[in-house]
Amino acid sequence: MPVVLRRATEADAKHVEPLLAELGYPSRAIDIRDRLRRSLRSDGSCFLLAQSASEVVGLLSAELVPYFPSGSTICRVTGLVVSAHHRGQGVGEELLAGAADFARKHHCSGIEITSAEHRLDAHRFYQRLGFSRTSFRFFRAL
Repeated sequence: MPVVLRRATEADAKHVEPLLAELGYPSRAIDIRDRLRRSLRSDGSCFLLAQSASEVVGLLSAELVPYFPSGSTICRVTGLVVSAHHRGQGVGEELLAGAADFARKHHCSGIEITSAEHRLDAHRFYQRLGFSRTSFRFFRAL
């Protein structure tokens, strides 16, 4: 069945909830609705859903980020997940193509994706699409 990309709405929180849980970020629908509301109000945010028939099978969230050293803007993918039953069917590639369209529209110099070290399949997927590992990410919780 063909997959259609569309912009998310606040009402999609119920579809986003199981996908975030699958990605390892269990969240309540009411909290997701608040996040969606903030994202949808921002011109610097992109939130796409991949839908097959009536089922939402993937999501991508991205943010525009000023990159001070070069004076450019990058598009940072902050979330990407395709349901396990729909992986390997081009859904992730379509979602990233949607992010690339968003990035081009905003004159970004590139797209950045972070991925947990244990997600080796995701790393291979990104490399197959032309992404290269360029740095390490360090994080400290506050």
